[in-house]
Amino acid sequence: MEQTDTIQRFLRTSEQVDELEKKQAMHEVQCEERWKTCFQRLEDVERGLTRIESRMMGIGGTVILFLAGVLVTLATKM
Repeated sequence: MEQTDTIQRFLRTSEQVDELEKKQAMHEVQCEERWKTCFQRLEDVERGLTRIESRMMGIGGTVILFLAGVLVTLATKM
């Protein structure tokens, strides 16, 4: 009788382990997809920041040239 209980307990435990393994595999697949999505979004953010940085550099250069032109104009009129 005790051996039968032990076998039944083993079978239940084995089924639980199988179920946990399936859940773990599903979890790993879901996490992998989430990480792919996160990395894709980070790449999009980096591209956006690079574009903003380029525009800011262009605007900064334009402002510097404009102010240099104003200084040259003021210097030549005096």
